[in-house]
Amino acid sequence: MRRLQNLLFTFCIALRCVTTAEEVIHVTGYVGSAVKVSCSYDQGYESYEKYLCQNDCHSDNDVLITTSNPVKSKYRIYDDKTARIFTTSISDLRSADAGKYWCGVSRFGRDIYTEVELKLVQDSCCNSVKEVESYAGYSVSFSCPYESRYQNNLKYICKGTQPSMCLQRALITSYNNQNGRFRFDDENILTQFTTKISRLTQSDSGRYLCGIQRNSDLHLFCAFELKVKDHCCDTVTNIESYEGYSESINCPYESQYQNSLKYICRGNQPSTCLQEAIITSDNRESGRFRLNDVKMSRIFTVTISSLTQSDSGYYLCGVQTNSDHDVFSAVDLNVKEWCCVRSTKITGTVGHPLTLQCPYPQQHQDNRKFLCKGDHRNSCRDMVMSQNRFTLQDDIYSSSFSVMITKLEEADAGTYWCGSDSQWRVGNYTKIQLSVEFCCVKSTKINGTVGQPLTLQCPYPSQHRDNRKFLCKGDHRNNCTDMLKNQSRFTLQDASSNTFIVMISKLEVADGGTYWCGSDSQWRVGNYTKIQLSVFPQSTLGEKKPEAVLSLRRNASRKKSSKEVVGAAQSEIYKNQAVVTSNDQSTCNIHEEVDVEVHYENLTASE
Repeated sequence: MRRLQNLLFTFCIALRCVTTAEEVIHVTGYVGSAVKVSCSYDQGYESYEKYLCQNDCHSDNDVLITTSNPVKSKYRIYDDKTARIFTTSISDLRSADAGKYWCGVSRFGRDIYTEVELKLVQDSCCNSVKEVESYAGYSVSFSCPYESRYQNNLKYICKGTQPSMCLQRALITSYNNQNGRFRFDDENILTQFTTKISRLTQSDSGRYLCGIQRNSDLHLFCAFELKVKDHCCDTVTNIESYEGYSESINCPYESQYQNSLKYICRGNQPSTCLQEAIITSDNRESGRFRLNDVKMSRIFTVTISSLTQSDSGYYLCGVQTNSDHDVFSAVDLNVKEWCCVRSTKITGTVGHPLTLQCPYPQQHQDNRKFLCKGDHRNSCRDMVMSQNRFTLQDDIYSSSFSVMITKLEEADAGTYWCGSDSQWRVGNYTKIQLSVEFCCVKSTKINGTVGQPLTLQCPYPSQHRDNRKFLCKGDHRNNCTDMLKNQSRFTLQDASSNTFIVMISKLEVADGGTYWCGSDSQWRVGNYTKIQLSVFPQSTLGEKKPEAVLSLRRNASRKKSSKEVVGAAQSEIYKNQAVVTSNDQSTCNIHEEVDVEVHYENLTASE
């Protein structure tokens, strides 16, 4: 029957007797996707076989699919006899599938044919893409225009670039105007629909398609490219300044925002900038910050006074708008340390004079010179004006002045600033870091034996006869333990010749270490002695005992009592103290302790 029909069809083609519809069915599809071809037929042909063919339809290869075999390769056919429409689906479209097709209805003699023109396009959109930028935490809206004839058509929006899959992956449609963070609003009067995305995150960035459904052709699309930033901005203005200075940040804006709220915040998070604003145009002064809006110039300026290094960092200038997000510009402020153009470190000795040298520019010869003390120049104390120990002398020929400190004190240590410019311009000052050390502390080294007694002798000035005497142990005098209060083995006896004695009844290994003895609670130089005690086992020092005894016997043969020997030693120690506390500059500038090594032997009372 099919062969006969094909022969008849071929014959009829030659005779131009094929029945065709006057109109051609135009179908457009996307490469890689699927398309449906729907063809109607007249009443009475419901039970007839329908098919889709191509070329001349005269061979079996030209017939792609029939209703008698509805599934074949990538083709599917379905006959809706009630509607008298049969529909053929073609999946996995390739560029070669484009061209002319025929919808056919089989009948004896002459088949009925309807011409179909299939056009394929690439599955991508669109030639024009509108770029939209926003910030994390904000909202953004897409407005998609359409023609008035599509007012009642289905509208939707999806994320991606494939129009063929957009409806299936729609985030929201005109049938459901709220879906989580997405809201749909169809403004028929304006012939546009708007989709709003709230609480943006960076993962919302990407391509979005606005779609309008059309039943007989491809859907209509327009495209948006959304970029969600977590910080602002692509262009940053760099500003450098110095500690203590004032600096102004200029923030331009467009003319339509003249009456809008302006503000500035720290950081680069636009979504929280207004909530964390340092200052706004409604409150133009806040601490060190001042805002001035010059509407004629369309610039608002924020001035920061008394800058510190902690002011360094990003700032956002914000202008409030009626849209989903405000308008911002960014500034990176770098506040440099005010010091270190000229900087020096000096060490002095307690009780001795010291001279500080301060150069200045030649043009500052007539300026007032100053020396002040403090961690920062903005809060330092003028030492020349407040201390009579500080004397300033100007030498215009060398473009420098000197400050003499007549007698250094421990409290004089610290940071000083000297200069000749009341504006504190960089380069017109000197930063001096002064360290103050003690000089010429009496020091001695003593050896002792475990289990034996030991006597320590500590001289003191005659004016300290009535002062409390002490012996403490520790690596540093400021952090030592009073042994006379904490150890019953330590006993103090005030002897003659301005010396007191501390008896340790029975030495222990733990007694080794550094001791400090004296009679001045203020720890003034020369009024204490540093003792380095080493304690050895009996086997170590015991072997030296006979030599020590012989030494003492030789002393006895010279008819000198032990008391006279002790007295002479005490006198010699105190004599050393007088040397230590002298004002000899050459001696004290050494900054070293005088070590006098004395070997004490642990002897019995009779020896």
